[in-house]
Amino acid sequence: MIIIEAIVEGGGWTGWMSVVIEWAIGVWPCICASVAWGVLLAAIFLGLIGVFVPVIPGGIVFFLGGLIHKLMLPDVFTWWAIGILGALMVLDRLVDFFATAVGTKWFGGTKWGIIGALVGGFLGLFFGIFGILIGPVIGAVAFEMIWAKRHPKEAARSGVGAGVGFGLSAVGRMIVCFMMMGLLVVDFVVEDEVVESSDGAEAPSLDLTD
Repeated sequence: MIIIEAIVEGGGWTGWMSVVIEWAIGVWPCICASVAWGVLLAAIFLGLIGVFVPVIPGGIVFFLGGLIHKLMLPDVFTWWAIGILGALMVLDRLVDFFATAVGTKWFGGTKWGIIGALVGGFLGLFFGIFGILIGPVIGAVAFEMIWAKRHPKEAARSGVGAGVGFGLSAVGRMIVCFMMMGLLVVDFVVEDEVVESSDGAEAPSLDLTD
């Protein structure tokens, strides 16, 4: 305590604090950039995992990662790109919910089978990965038998269609995920070229006149 009081009384405390503040100001941009890119890369990784593990909403995670990156590093991506990411996020959710219904219809399912697949897929969200995989199948079979009054064999075909629909959903969400990654790459390259061209245009010209 005596040493600290001596530093404060001698004016050394102010000098020490100024050094710390200057260091923090110099390091902060690097820390901010590291966190922003780390969040984005983690979101991309989780988005890819979410294609095969439906319990992870890959499109939503991807969009949030891009939005956080934009807020932390405003000059890297444009708001147009973030807006399109939001639209692709909605598309990802639509593909996830409706691909199973399409698969059910291809295998001869009725509207009740489609409704059952959607209901089963929604309820399966509360039972983890197993529920998400089996929920659409059980829902389609149950609705076909109870509401459509179909034979168990026909209802089972509708359930198989629901499983096929899950595969279609995975393919569709993978395509959307690649579209989101491609969008960010293109926007990053275009924005970087625009910045470089604007910097070149603002460069002072040499005065060669006497």
